[in-house]
Amino acid sequence: MATNADTAAITDVPAVVTISSVIWLLLGAAGAVQSLMGLLMVLAFGGMVPPATYLPALALYVTGGAISVTGIVFAVLLRRGRKPARIVLSAYVVILPAFLYFPYFAGGLSAGEVPWREALLSPAGAAVAAAVLATALMWLPPANAYFGSGGAHTLDTPAGSEPTPGRVPRAVVASVWILVVAGAVAGLQAVMGLVLLAGSMGSGGNTTPALVLWLTLAAVAAADLACARAVGRGKRFVRPVVTVIPLAGLALAVLATLAGFASVSSANPENPAYPENPAAAGGVQSAIFLTVFSQGLPLIGGLVAAVLVWLPSAGRYFRRSAVVGPAGT
Repeated sequence: MATNADTAAITDVPAVVTISSVIWLLLGAAGAVQSLMGLLMVLAFGGMVPPATYLPALALYVTGGAISVTGIVFAVLLRRGRKPARIVLSAYVVILPAFLYFPYFAGGLSAGEVPWREALLSPAGAAVAAAVLATALMWLPPANAYFGSGGAHTLDTPAGSEPTPGRVPRAVVASVWILVVAGAVAGLQAVMGLVLLAGSMGSGGNTTPALVLWLTLAAVAAADLACARAVGRGKRFVRPVVTVIPLAGLALAVLATLAGFASVSSANPENPAYPENPAAAGGVQSAIFLTVFSQGLPLIGGLVAAVLVWLPSAGRYFRRSAVVGPAGT
């Protein structure tokens, strides 16, 4: 049986691991916020730029956000002494400089033409320096001994213990969080879009399609946030509602896009592809694609949540009409 001293030796986290974990958490949080802000700007202006400009920017911010969120997860695992987390975070020291160099590469500069002094003194350069420091800390001898012992363990949890009765299935918890995030993003998109639309009211042109699109996103945001709580509480009626919301939203978004495309084409009847709107220059398929994969991302997230609530494990939870909310919500 382990003594108190043995327990302390196993569960105490070295200071170098704690500091490294905190640095990675801060870098991940800062990267996630920056990626979200950039993504919202891209989504807000997605229909106003050609695909050749829009798609790379969208891919960059989505990738940056995914890397940042993954870094947060592995930072938590790092403090628990998980060896794969240390290996993955060590690879981030190579990934982050790539994001530091990318803006210069996109501007057509070669490695020799990049003003490295200014780049290293920028916020991105500071993030790279912090990542190097965090990596060095998590490979010091105290950290090596901690990871070698398997990290922190919970000694008072009996092996093979049964899960807590009434526990919310993971599919339901994931659906709740997806609805919350999708609702928040749709709400931010709607606010930004309506503000931009209000500023362009006096410039002429048909603004009804854009108004329909942004009001649809506002309604979807309110519905997703309202349904998230009902999903967590296991209300049976909410599953059909969660399924209908993204489908109806996508249908309205496509109809608004078609109406906007028709109004742009009618601006110059002699040339239906008149590029008053860059999306119209690529045809109606391009316009629909840009709308769905820019303004429609929260709706796609809603479809994922709808699939999750119809899984067998979630079905048993809803049939019990559970009242327990997901942990951490």
